[in-house]
Parts: sequence; structure tokens; C-alpha cells
Amino acid sequence: EVRTANSTQSNSLSDVTRGQWFNHAVSTLSSMGIVKGHNDGTFAPNAPITRAEFAAMAARFSDTEYSGDNSFSDVSDSYWAARYIALAEYLGWINGYPDGTFRPAQNITRAESMTLINAVLERTPDADHMLDDMITWPDNEEGAWYYEAVQEATNSHSYEREDNESPETWLEILEVRSWADLEKEWSDANSSDNPGDVMGN
Repeated sequence: EVRTANSTQSNSLSDVTRGQWFNHAVSTLSSMGIVKGHNDGTFAPNAPITRAEFAAMAARFSDTEYSGDNSFSDVSDSYWAARYIALAEYLGWINGYPDGTFRPAQNITRAESMTLINAVLERTPDADHMLDDMITWPDNEEGAWYYEAVQEATNSHSYEREDNESPETWLEILEVRSWADLEKEWSDANSSDNPGDVMGN
């Protein structure tokens, strides 16, 4: 309901225009205040994203009030994303490094992104309760810190669990869906300012 209410293909970002494949997603999240542009009015859609930027986006999805500090030695109270990082840490969505740093300006990795998204969505993957017919990846070896997060994020599956903190027990691997097609279909159907097919992709 929230997504539909904010669905749009219009924005004030100079480098995100109709016809670009990411326009609808960026425009909708921009209207919700989840993503923000740079001071010069650009969004830089093809630039890599930092750990601080990703933590800030995640934190903006939460309505939790938190005024405490973060525990990371390299995130000062005056840093632009300090309150977002503090909230994400408080919610248990992010972790720092063994040396006590968060490295906010470092680009976030695919594995780190998947781990954070799983946490936000309250997904609780458990290697002992996955299925043998799941998709596996030669560079995602069991035992790696990110193994479960990657398997969770790259396999559509049904599952059951006792509560939101219990491990998931996977029941069935589901068909791989075309998320690009689904996004186009959804945006065309729900964008109030879209009279037709303007996604261009």
C-alpha cells in the first residue's frame, strides 16, 4: 500500500529521466524520502554505493525513534549519516569490523548488501535448514561469513519458522522470476503519472 501510494516516475533529479530502466524505482523511493540526491541536483545512478549510503537508505525505512550514539570509532557525531548508522546498529542491521570501525566511505560489497537487506526483512537463513536443490554458486563456499545471506537472497523459496527470530526451515525452491519484467508490469500498472509504457525497458 505504501509503495502504491508513492508510485511515480517523476522526480527532481537531473540525471534520472523517463525511459531509463531505473527511473521508476528511483523516483518512487525519492518521493518517499528513502533516497536523496547530491547537492548539485544529481543522483549519480551508475556510481557505486558506500556503506554509509546503504545504511542510511535502510534506516529511512524504519519508524523507530533512537537518539543514542553508534559505537564505531570512525563515525563522529557530526558525520552526515551518523544518526542513520546509529539507528541501523541499534536495530541489529549492521556490524562493524573487528577493529571497531565501520568504514562508512568504503563501497559496500554484494555480500554486505544482501546481509543488510536480509536483516531489514527479518529473514533468518540457516544452512542446516536449506534444500539440496537450491541454486549454489562456486564462489559462495559453505562456511564463509556471507554464505547463508547469499543463499537466502538468491533462492526464491517458501519456508516456515516459529517466530521472526527462529531459523527458517525451507520447504520448497520456487521458480526464478524475472524481477525486471515484474517491476515493469507493476510500474506501468500503478504509476499514477504514467499514461502508457514509458519505461523503455
